[in-house]
Amino acid sequence: MRRTHSMLFSIVICLSTVSLAYGQSLPSDERSHEALVSEGTQPAQRPKLSPGAEEIARTIGVAPLIERFYELPERDRGAAGGAMTLEALSLRQQITESVISAGLEVDGLITEIDSELAQISVVRSRLEDRRDRALAISNLATIVAGGSTGVIGTALQFSERTSKAGNVIGVAGGAVSTVLSLVGLRQQHGGKLPLGVSPNMLAQLFDRPTEFHSDYPKEVWTYLNDAPPAEPGSGTRREQLIKLWADSGRIEAGDNHKAQHKIELLTSGVSDQRPLAIDLLNDRAAMLADVRARVGLMKRDLSKLLLALRT
Repeated sequence: MRRTHSMLFSIVICLSTVSLAYGQSLPSDERSHEALVSEGTQPAQRPKLSPGAEEIARTIGVAPLIERFYELPERDRGAAGGAMTLEALSLRQQITESVISAGLEVDGLITEIDSELAQISVVRSRLEDRRDRALAISNLATIVAGGSTGVIGTALQFSERTSKAGNVIGVAGGAVSTVLSLVGLRQQHGGKLPLGVSPNMLAQLFDRPTEFHSDYPKEVWTYLNDAPPAEPGSGTRREQLIKLWADSGRIEAGDNHKAQHKIELLTSGVSDQRPLAIDLLNDRAAMLADVRARVGLMKRDLSKLLLALRT
């Protein structure tokens, strides 16, 4: 009997010891997990990127680098105030260099567009000056011809002997005034001049040959041929630009000869030296401004990408 009580007592003691040990080990494990998290050894959640920043990350090829960077523990990324590891520093540098490189490519493209716009402005100013001078001369000639013939014809009407001559002079003066007015209407359109040494930054958008540094960088061309993430179903940015120009009358709708001829003039390069009128130069400048504005939005998304990574 005494032996049975001793065995029961021993079993109770063993169970109590195991229970105490288990109860102490669980909080210890929880505390160690919290310590690991507080020390920054757990991977952090990837930052929330805007749709534009997500698109840019894929376009310039840094999306896998961002994933790898945020798979590293916070402590390795220097989030807790410590130094970055070599791997984290290398990934961060690669991402930053890619963003800066893409931004410089955009700046270079915008510079080429500005160069073509400047050349258009110079040629257009020459044509406008020539037109204004021709119109001034034509208007002066109309006033002189109409006024002088009117005065002479009226003076000759006072005498019956010269009345017929006065009528002839009056009719001739009216005819001269009409001809000069028609000439003035034609001169309002201005003359034509070739664009000279200038890029043709619209050429690649219409699948025409490019000249004089008019090629689009790979990242920018990919961006233009992607659909905006905030506008699903609206077509690519390039398609949106072409539709905008067709709706506003900058280019002819359809695939007829007239439409193709105007596109050839809008995309003419240095080797073509096609003479361009003022109206066509205005259309070309407006289309280039649209491309410049659309490409410039790429830098906005690049800055949002860097800002999200820094935050």
